Amino acid sequence: MGTIHVVRSLAFPVEGLPTPLLGLLGEFRLIVNKSIRIALREDIRSRFRLSRAAYAGLSAEHDVYKQLIPSAFEVALASLKNYRRRIRQGKKTNIPYLRRLLVKAESQSYRFDRSTGRLRVPIRRGEHVDVDLPISEWHRSILSDPSWGLGSLTVTPALISLAVRKAAPKAYEPTSAIALDTNEDSLDGVVAASVDAHIVTLPLGGVRRVQATHFRRRRRLAEKKAHDWRVRRRLLAREGRRERNRVRQRLHRVSKSVVVAAKGQGAAIVLENLTLQGAGGRSRRMNRRLSSWPRREIHRQIEYKAALAGVPVIKINPAWTSKTCPACGARRRDRVGKDFVCLVCDWEMDRQHNAALNILKTALASNEALARAVRFQPGALRHDVVSPLYDPLRREGGAREEPSGAESLQATVITR
Repeated sequence: MGTIHVVRSLAFPVEGLPTPLLGLLGEFRLIVNKSIRIALREDIRSRFRLSRAAYAGLSAEHDVYKQLIPSAFEVALASLKNYRRRIRQGKKTNIPYLRRLLVKAESQSYRFDRSTGRLRVPIRRGEHVDVDLPISEWHRSILSDPSWGLGSLTVTPALISLAVRKAAPKAYEPTSAIALDTNEDSLDGVVAASVDAHIVTLPLGGVRRVQATHFRRRRRLAEKKAHDWRVRRRLLAREGRRERNRVRQRLHRVSKSVVVAAKGQGAAIVLENLTLQGAGGRSRRMNRRLSSWPRREIHRQIEYKAALAGVPVIKINPAWTSKTCPACGARRRDRVGKDFVCLVCDWEMDRQHNAALNILKTALASNEALARAVRFQPGALRHDVVSPLYDPLRREGGAREEPSGAESLQATVITR
């Protein structure tokens, strides 16, 4: 297996970009839209063919830094890939058109000083813009580590994103396992080692309540501003940003605690490979709840943090985990309530923790190294008391420092 790289994005809020840089954003958008039309007309699917067909003409039409044009080809082909996939699936879709002002540059197209936060973006030959980015202590903790290499740069009128890349360490051989069942309000699981096992739970910090609150507020705002779509759109977008920030902050705390607990115990993290495609027969309200359920986000955070810490992650098929008896293996095909009760051996346990036992059993059956290190008997956990894997109310360290966006943005235009 090759080296696994972890990619993160450092976001810097900015205000009042200089006019030359705003002009570059508009030129880049125009190049992307022209590239989309050329690729559609000539049925081009690779950057090499698109470069041969369009680079000479676009470089003559647009007076921009030439290395930005291949980056525009990447953005155009990514949009066309999604468009063509929807066409193959028979879904109704429109030809892609980039409306947002942005520019994307690869690492060789810009200069960035890690210590001062000064970013140099080329406009055209002999002209560039220097921007001082607001760097927080959290940004410095990553930028001061030379193992993080700089990647692509994305500039929009309100945000500058800098991708950083790092090779993940080799995962250790696990001596225990933490199997987690993903639910709306919590991660419920079991921690099993060579000699003992116990049931645990990880509250998500009220994520479901936060989402319900913001849904009601958005619906109220939409009704109140029904006749002013400009104000309504702005207010709803602000409400959506607040919800995403609150939800992600809670998920970051949970995912960090899971990885820290796993590394401290030398454990592997076992997760379900969840998908809701093809699920039907639910009410409109339930479909809305499931579509906003951040199951993929919590898994994504756990996976990349585990990769950085060298913690192995095992993904298993979630089929029948909530309807199978971990003691005798019998399945129930009818609806299971809050508690799972086996109709064959009278096994009874909370449905979510019952699913965690089955997740662990599936992982042990598919991973020989884990099976040699972990031994557990489901019957020993039948009357076990549920314990929290971490305390969601603890305040040590507090939240990480993030840029507030209130820092002043200094920019100069230099022409040689």
